[in-house]
Amino acid sequence: MSAQHKKLFELKQKQGVVSFNRSSHILLPLSSLKSQQTISDVQVQLGSLRTLPDINSSPKIETQSKWSKLQKISQTFRSPNRNLVMPAKRSSIQRMSISQQFKNVVKFTSSIQFDGLDAAKNIVKNSDAVVVKMQKTQNIDYLAVGLGNSHGNQGLNFSKIITHCALDQIVHAINVIPIIGLGLQIQQSFQNIYQKVEQNLIEQTDFDVKNNGCSLLSLIVVNNTIYCANLGDSKAAFFYRKDFDPSGPKEIRKFVQKNLNFVHDTNNSKEVQRILNKGGKIDQAVYKGRKCGNLKVWVPKQNQPGVKLTRCFGNLIGKTVGISAEPEFSEFKVPKSGYLLIGSTGLWEILDVLVIDQILDAHFPPTCQEDIDLAIKQIGDQTKKYWDQDGEGLIDISLILIYIQM
Repeated sequence: MSAQHKKLFELKQKQGVVSFNRSSHILLPLSSLKSQQTISDVQVQLGSLRTLPDINSSPKIETQSKWSKLQKISQTFRSPNRNLVMPAKRSSIQRMSISQQFKNVVKFTSSIQFDGLDAAKNIVKNSDAVVVKMQKTQNIDYLAVGLGNSHGNQGLNFSKIITHCALDQIVHAINVIPIIGLGLQIQQSFQNIYQKVEQNLIEQTDFDVKNNGCSLLSLIVVNNTIYCANLGDSKAAFFYRKDFDPSGPKEIRKFVQKNLNFVHDTNNSKEVQRILNKGGKIDQAVYKGRKCGNLKVWVPKQNQPGVKLTRCFGNLIGKTVGISAEPEFSEFKVPKSGYLLIGSTGLWEILDVLVIDQILDAHFPPTCQEDIDLAIKQIGDQTKKYWDQDGEGLIDISLILIYIQM
């Protein structure tokens, strides 16, 4: 190589251009091209130099296989948000079974019943039916509660049959509903069961249901949710501790009270309006020529006793003037630990909620079964005392107290 050619060769190397003879072309294996750099042919005439534009390095020949392309693409997935890059690494996902998602939050339960007294201090036997049972479905524990209160002359046996019949059907329905979708189907199940109980009462012949009837408040407690269906004048309420602000005004009540259902009686204006629209009469009873007592539903031109409630099973004569067997349904999410108090009308009509508040506060939180037993007994004793203040006797009372621990 002459000095001129040598100088030209060095200059071309600096510019990134290397000339070669066609005879020097050697075919290389395809795999070796992954690291090989090539350029386009460049014609160089002796005595003159034509160079490519000023480029640092020539482009690589794309020789990757389909699989290597797919591997490169799959290394990073991009979401619609370009700022969010999700690596394709395998991540460990913690799978929770249904039994882990749905825990049993019912810690303690207690119930108590008191007989009534008439004005002559004769005992009036309690005719309420109380059902409190832990159940299991799909390996999930839940609580089923029922409070039935009969009116008329059929007594306890009548309310027991209705309450147990309804609760058994509710439990059966829950056992066949997927627990994960319970909230979507349970309302319709409650309505169907209440309608079926009413229809069975109409068709049976063992009980006279012309004037006799029965209210029913039923509840299901699953995980942190309380499902409630009510027909009549019993009531359920959840009590949980307030979050106190030290700098705020002093609070009289220490608990927040959340009522879970409406009471269906003559104190409810919507219920009264339905009765009046159906031709019913709302008035007090007449005793010794004077009106006294609570407002009741009466059937005009019928010598039949009036009733205070506006919804119940049975009482077919009352059904002609708007008394209904259609339950009202509610769903309540328990926000924190607290007491679920369920009581017949004898509790809520007379006992001040401040008294209930003080008793619950004295036993919060309960640490053993004796605590909740004592709390419910004190609530019942206070209710009896307030009822009998005027010496006119007292109505029978049924109470259920449940402590839910979140």
